[in-house]
Amino acid sequence: MKIKNPSTDPSKPMRIISRKLLEVREHPDGDLYFELDQELLRDLNWKAGDSVEFTDNKDGSFSIKKAKYSTIELDIDDDNLLMYMKCAHEKDMSFNELTTEAVKEMLDKEDFKNERE
Repeated sequence: MKIKNPSTDPSKPMRIISRKLLEVREHPDGDLYFELDQELLRDLNWKAGDSVEFTDNKDGSFSIKKAKYSTIELDIDDDNLLMYMKCAHEKDMSFNELTTEAVKEMLDKEDFKNERE
């Protein structure tokens, strides 16, 4: 299993909590899955039902991190809502995926801007 440092700051070294070889299994419906044992869940401070995000590192490895979600309310008029939903459809994604991507992009830009000041 490859372990990558998700931090872009080399002064903050990655702390390896645990290394485990995960067995990938196939469900009867064809979906692939793996199980995390209780010890690893405890080490990661994760619990059953937590949401996780998988990131393709584009080198044959994946990063998995606990997702941190917040709820925000968007006030979008009907015409713009239709336009955004069409845009999401054209990108073969859900409206929620499109808005999540847009919010992340704006937050990343703001973080970058703050780092440069």
